[in-house]
Amino acid sequence: MRDVWASGLRGGARGGVAVLRIGLERELDVMNRRVLELVWDVDDYLGEMVEFLEGREAEADGRGVGYDARLKMRGEEIEDDCLLLQARQAPVACDLRFVHSVCAVANHAVRTGTLCEHVFRVFEASDEEPRRHDLDDAISRMSREACGVFRQGLEIFESRDIRHARSLKAADKVVDRLCAEVMELAADGGGSSVSPGKVSQAALVAHYLERIADHGVDIGMRTVFLVEGEEMAL
Repeated sequence: MRDVWASGLRGGARGGVAVLRIGLERELDVMNRRVLELVWDVDDYLGEMVEFLEGREAEADGRGVGYDARLKMRGEEIEDDCLLLQARQAPVACDLRFVHSVCAVANHAVRTGTLCEHVFRVFEASDEEPRRHDLDDAISRMSREACGVFRQGLEIFESRDIRHARSLKAADKVVDRLCAEVMELAADGGGSSVSPGKVSQAALVAHYLERIADHGVDIGMRTVFLVEGEEMAL
């Protein structure tokens, strides 16, 4: 009888663990959906920025301002809920990798949104001096490439398909080359007088776009850690 009772306890314990595991998996799934909603919202915001840089008027007219604060609130909520999940549940190593990766990806998304808003703000106080079309074209091309790297990082994270993670670094080098081109064009002046303000404006935007691409690379690398449990050597 004692053996039967002990066996029943063990069976009940296994059943309890199974129930807890199902609850944890549901919470992890919800967390995954929330962080994907956040990062794809940022991707939409980047798309607006690229459209603006490709066909912008003289001023940004306050476009995109205030988005950064809303992103930060959502990112903080995700991070807080990740901490609470760890406190309530008993996650194993792969679960902890996922929770920590969610926090990291949410942070990359928020910081990318902040950079995107900074780009809009750079053009808020644009003056009326003639625009440099060669410089505008280089910035436009850089914005498309940078946002492409960010999106590729998001797609790798969403699909967990890390086979394409190495290509992120090559794409990021394209962004770096375009950044150098923007800097050279801004410094050269294109045969015309370019104000220090215009040079500073171009340099700031190029820096912000370069960092956006870096966040995309980091999201892809974080996915490699999530799937394989170790850092990816590049």
